[in-house]
Amino acid sequence: MKTSLLFLPTLSTSALARVAYSSLGVDEQADVKQQLAKWKTLYAPLATKHGFVPETGIESVSVVDSHTDEELARFHNTLQDVATAQKNNPHAVFSPFNVFALLTPAEFSKIFQNSFVARNVSAGQPLRALESTVSAGGGSIDWSTSTCSSPVKDQGDCGDCWAFSAVGTAEFAHCIATGENLDLSEQQVASCDTASSGCNGGYPSAAIDYQHNGGICLESAYPYTSGTTGQTGSCQSSCTKKTLSIGETVQTEGEDPLVAALNKQPVSVVVEAGNEVWRNYKSGVVTQCPGKQSDHAVIAVGYGTSTHDYFKIKNSWGAQWGDSGYIYLQRGVGGKGMCNVVEGISFPMLTGTSPTTAPPSPSTDEPTALPTSSPTPKPPSTTATRSPTVGPTTTKSPKTQKPPKTKTPTRTTGSPETFAPTDSPATPAPSTSLPSPTTIPTTPPSKKRTTTPATTLPVAPKTASPTTRVPITTSTPTKKPTTTTTTPAPGSSGTGIQGQLIMQTNKIRAAHGLGPVTWDAALAADMQKFADSCPGFNHGGPEGWQNLATFEPCSGDACLKIVGAAWLWYNEEETKWNYNANKCNGDWSVCGHFSNMMAPGVTQIACGWSQCSKGNSYVWCNYESSEMNPVVPRIRGMTKQQLLASLTA
Repeated sequence: MKTSLLFLPTLSTSALARVAYSSLGVDEQADVKQQLAKWKTLYAPLATKHGFVPETGIESVSVVDSHTDEELARFHNTLQDVATAQKNNPHAVFSPFNVFALLTPAEFSKIFQNSFVARNVSAGQPLRALESTVSAGGGSIDWSTSTCSSPVKDQGDCGDCWAFSAVGTAEFAHCIATGENLDLSEQQVASCDTASSGCNGGYPSAAIDYQHNGGICLESAYPYTSGTTGQTGSCQSSCTKKTLSIGETVQTEGEDPLVAALNKQPVSVVVEAGNEVWRNYKSGVVTQCPGKQSDHAVIAVGYGTSTHDYFKIKNSWGAQWGDSGYIYLQRGVGGKGMCNVVEGISFPMLTGTSPTTAPPSPSTDEPTALPTSSPTPKPPSTTATRSPTVGPTTTKSPKTQKPPKTKTPTRTTGSPETFAPTDSPATPAPSTSLPSPTTIPTTPPSKKRTTTPATTLPVAPKTASPTTRVPITTSTPTKKPTTTTTTPAPGSSGTGIQGQLIMQTNKIRAAHGLGPVTWDAALAADMQKFADSCPGFNHGGPEGWQNLATFEPCSGDACLKIVGAAWLWYNEEETKWNYNANKCNGDWSVCGHFSNMMAPGVTQIACGWSQCSKGNSYVWCNYESSEMNPVVPRIRGMTKQQLLASLTA
């Protein structure tokens, strides 16, 4: 039996003394304002939805370029925290572009206060039976690539990470045993498990027991609400509970037992997350944590090797956080592990018939090197769904980290043999997943399209109405595949959405005397994976200067006869562009779509698109490499009306 331990969240403060925003020079203050403007475009709606934007009394507000003094001070502090985390973790990348950027350390810590506790379990497998056969530095497992994978979820403004960790772990175990991929109700566990305290904390192991002993309802029958209300909610008993094929709960600790457990299934683990490292993590391998006590429960889904041996962890802060919702923690450090990841391990015993398919052969791809610099901060991908995965694989060198292909909330059932995970395909090296300019056409298209990507369940943005266009700049893509294949811009033979995007973008650029762009096929593959995850009207996927819009579904040559997203990004915002000053008349976000697409330095684009449920179709394009205030020549040789007519000629 393990002794009961109470884990309370703590938050480390920055090791370096902060510099006040008011003491910065004019140019430095201007840079902070510019980055804050981008943050507001990218993350303010979601942060506001979750209650992560502090209220300020009107009488105390001093507005500077649409920002209050308080906002500027808070955001500048976050920038300093990012710099500290980056200095201490040279093999990872950190960014202020996340929903927590305007919170103080104390406010961020409060979110996790009493978020989970560890406890005894009634029964457990002998620890010696969990000994790992994998030597340090060898092999890899990545359950996030298994067909038992589900999207990354967002716990929102509720301290019930313990419920998300326990439910996700049970989902995996049931799917591994039966081939049935269920979307189970975290809300039921948070509201009904009397051994825990809902939004005020709980026991991951007890929550696994709860599901094993009494069954659990589907998410569709008992949907999650605590993330928005911040309240645990009363227990409802009207839904039909599903009996899971899981056994007794095992609780253990240590790196070898964690590796051994991951060879069979994903597991619940506890970590130290209430700090600037987790708060601002973007990609790469974390090699230093402040060293405080554990305050958060997550799911370990794999291990492998890139710049360092690592554990791959799935969080519950949404796919817009971190590396598409995941983080990589250094493996092999001993003791409690990096960020305490091996301190409290819980998982249900597997029952039923386990998958028999052997993992794929090891990958020989070398990890992609970290970027040398990020000209501008890169916001994370914006998927609010949750995504664990099943099936381990063993590789010596994971490939470049890419967002996993997620499934729609309604999951299909297959034979257990199909649920083995693939080799860990990705390097925790910094990924390029950040949001950018968002745009929606004023008049939704009426035609239908045959989409390459899978369908997805769209999420309406909380910003202005869908007709509002809000560009978002992020840094130039920092993490790309080892080799990039470029496809020439299609001529009359280029068809489909890709042909439309390339052809119409190049016609618009040519009208301004700018060179053509080509298609980055490798990056486009990553963009399509993000689109296939159906993130809704949100920025995300590979990081870069990104535009987002709705589009008219079409296929083949028919796409070339439709005025597409390129014109949406160009038309209205072009009228607000100051050609003399090389900037927007107003905040950059007013015409960021235009500057992203029309920067002379852009030589390649990569896009992904999807047609999700409820008839919503979205397209995301990244531009390599744009800039904030490009020198764009005026249109010449034709009028805008003539240019519009030429797009479908």
